[in-house]
Amino acid sequence: MIKSLVPSLVILSLCATALGEVVRPAPNFAIAGIRASSTLRSFRGQTVVLIITRSARDKYFRDELYRLKELYGQFANEKVIFVAAIETGPANINSDIPFVTAASPAQVASDYGVSGRFAIAVIGTDGNLDLITVRPINASRVKDMIFNNYDSQEAARKQPEQ
Repeated sequence: MIKSLVPSLVILSLCATALGEVVRPAPNFAIAGIRASSTLRSFRGQTVVLIITRSARDKYFRDELYRLKELYGQFANEKVIFVAAIETGPANINSDIPFVTAASPAQVASDYGVSGRFAIAVIGTDGNLDLITVRPINASRVKDMIFNNYDSQEAARKQPEQ
């Protein structure tokens, strides 16, 4: 049964790509402590790096903070917003990177399909989910996602050739 579906799925994905962009809007969520109406959508036009973790003491979380710290200056110049969704324990994040926190971390994890202890997501300026992974990744990969997102590639395509 599965083998018979594979050709159909391939054709469907090719048709979707040919007909236009295939996007995955990032699930919206509330941001704690800024103002009552602050949500992920209120950051539209800025890149958001979302880190979902069960605890601020989690090894994967701490490893990711260490990796991101090395390129934080470049991220700050691009006005990247860092959001933490910490499910348990205090949300004290020992980092030079300023984080805002999700109001309902468990709901964020559920909405993003994260059932493990850690995930990192990059949400582009257009509000689409550009990357989500359950393993810590190199900060340069996050940087690539920020600088080479759909909006920047679209703008580059519109530039006249010289």
